[in-house]
Amino acid sequence: MKLQKFRDVVGAVAKIVDYAAIIPLFLMVFVVGVDVILRKMQVGRIHGSNELIMYFMVWVCMLHIPVLYFKGGHVWVDLIVSRFPYRLRCFWHCGLMLAETALIGLLVYGGYRNVAFLYNFGTTSDVLNMPKWIFAAAAVVAFTEYFLLALADTIQFFLDGISAKEKLADAGN
Repeated sequence: MKLQKFRDVVGAVAKIVDYAAIIPLFLMVFVVGVDVILRKMQVGRIHGSNELIMYFMVWVCMLHIPVLYFKGGHVWVDLIVSRFPYRLRCFWHCGLMLAETALIGLLVYGGYRNVAFLYNFGTTSDVLNMPKWIFAAAAVVAFTEYFLLALADTIQFFLDGISAKEKLADAGN
């Protein structure tokens, strides 16, 4: 039960961060709209708009990954595994989640090192000279939330496999 509370807290934080992604999404739509209008009027265009849109798109997508996972957007294709006994299914999913959690952990670690590198060397974007570390940091925040959610689910699958108490949702299989 404590894992569910932990998962709910991380999910709530992920939702708040996801709502913050509305700002770059709005700016992205606004910049594209104004850029298109300026080009149609043959006045010119917004300098660096493509670069800005690219960074905001990555930011919005990355920040939504943990919320998608929290809301059950993780896809399991288990035509054969669904026929396994409950305990074996739990350990199977635990093994898959353990591999997924390890991969996400590596992404978090690599992302943290990338943010530190970009920050220390003052790396900026090509056209607008925006600091790149800000966009990399958004990905690290998203993957950290995703890592914590996946870790909680991995532990829960393991505990469910040990207790072997089938949940009501699985009783019909």
